[in-house]
Amino acid sequence: MDYDSVKYHMTMKSAYITVVGNLPVRFDIEQAKKLGPVIASANSNKSIVFDYATVNTETNLQDMLNSASFKDTELLVPEILFKKYVFFDGVNCLPEFPGLKSYDIDPEKCSPQTLSLMLAVYLRQTIVFLLGYDISNPTELTRLKSIALANPQTKFMYICNPPRTHQLDDLNNGFCDTFIKFQELIDNERK
Repeated sequence: MDYDSVKYHMTMKSAYITVVGNLPVRFDIEQAKKLGPVIASANSNKSIVFDYATVNTETNLQDMLNSASFKDTELLVPEILFKKYVFFDGVNCLPEFPGLKSYDIDPEKCSPQTLSLMLAVYLRQTIVFLLGYDISNPTELTRLKSIALANPQTKFMYICNPPRTHQLDDLNNGFCDTFIKFQELIDNERK
């Protein structure tokens, strides 16, 4: 299993990574790419070109393989799917996530956004931005909080439209801010 391109990002200079969740995003992702890599959660935002995408169903994988917007995206899948699609360009096996069993997360059955979050933590970036990340689902919110608690060295910034949510306020490393503030951060980093 070849993790070369995933490993490449482990040593890059950027401290940031963006995870685009299951919900539609109305933000120029090219702007987020100026901060660091962007991970898609399956095919929920098909019109956007991503660095990586996590996917754990064969139907979504086939759709993504046939979609022009995912042509240059590294598609990361659980081992069982990887074995079936090993000869397809751009399809790679998800890495082993340490502590996955303690989270009670099955990579073949959890949501793609949870897989994307796990990949972002695996890549060891300092700040993970969450765009279009569905925290209205109690299971997803609990998983996000569990992963944040298990990774205190990483900051998780949930980006949303006003009014900002307070669902991450109980985390020392979880924050919520607006798309306006996110754009300001991008603009400041480019100076």
